[in-house]
Amino acid sequence: MKKLVNYFFSLFVLFFTNQAFSSDCLENKKYSNQHKCFWLKKVVGIKTPIMIASGTIIHDNFIVTNKHVVEDHPYVIIKFYNGEIRKAYPLPNNFPVDLAILSFKKKDNVKKINLSIPSVLPTEIRVVGYDQGRKKSRIYKKGKLIHFPIFSESISSRIHTDAQSLPGNSGGAVINKKNKLIGFLASGDGNYNEVIPIQSLKHVIDNTDMNLMDNFLKEGKNIRLCADTLEFSYKFQKKPPDQLINKIENICLLSNNKQLFDQVGQTFGRWGLFDKSLFFLNKSLTLDPYSPNTLLSLAISFHIKRDIVSEKPIILKLLTLIPQDPQVLRLGIQVAGYLKDEKMGKNVLNLMKKYNPGALPLAKKYLENALK
Repeated sequence: MKKLVNYFFSLFVLFFTNQAFSSDCLENKKYSNQHKCFWLKKVVGIKTPIMIASGTIIHDNFIVTNKHVVEDHPYVIIKFYNGEIRKAYPLPNNFPVDLAILSFKKKDNVKKINLSIPSVLPTEIRVVGYDQGRKKSRIYKKGKLIHFPIFSESISSRIHTDAQSLPGNSGGAVINKKNKLIGFLASGDGNYNEVIPIQSLKHVIDNTDMNLMDNFLKEGKNIRLCADTLEFSYKFQKKPPDQLINKIENICLLSNNKQLFDQVGQTFGRWGLFDKSLFFLNKSLTLDPYSPNTLLSLAISFHIKRDIVSEKPIILKLLTLIPQDPQVLRLGIQVAGYLKDEKMGKNVLNLMKKYNPGALPLAKKYLENALK
């Protein structure tokens, strides 16, 4: 077993070091700003036997990434901006967010980590993540804040933004206009990204304990098995075997992972198993009540199920969060027409006039016919 572990370590080192690096990002004109260079150096690449992801250095000896990155692996490989390669070990916690702290020691005291939490809501947001193509950290295009967590409603709520990111950026730093750390990228669909706020890291620190390792590894294993099973499930366009359905339900429920709950809900919805779909999507929504990705998946499941009455409040919520989204506007018009809700219809038409005027004539015609 030891030989196998060392073999994997050698492969990771070869994979991570096939490109020359400059140790100083100030040499790059694009990142000549010292603040940007600071964050490029703070974001690292992470390699596991399953994936490539990102991590954020928050202390000399500690790196933050996602639980869905570390899964149940005993260690991960870290690549720093200057090309240095090191092993890092996950420290177990039981706080219900998708964050894990890595240390260069198998046991360490995270209580010495000091956090600086911005007091003002972010207006401009950027993701700094490890770019798999460039094989180094990168600062992505800025985006705006969609929703900031209301922690009194849910302690596991996330920041939502349309800031750009790419696959492999999970665990990367998310910064505001003043280049202050506000959180860590957790997931996204290419349009709307989810960020675990730095406020949650304080709870992770408080709930990190080496005595939790067994349960931490069990949860990590369920995360890994759930992700693998969902990937396998894409082979089935129609209803799959009952054995696969049961496996997804049982294992993914134990993952306690919002992103996986969303994916399970979408998978069951694709198969027409709407009750199961709605169960997992509502589990996700309990963890994060203002997630555009979850709300949109819920709305689509209700829409296909023809439960338009239940769909309406979901659409109304989405119209306040992402009124520019063409799919939300289209669903809003259809819901207003089906329920003969003239007030809702006028509201959606006004939003469509502002955000998607090209679709307005057809929407007006549809609504006029529906309201007759």
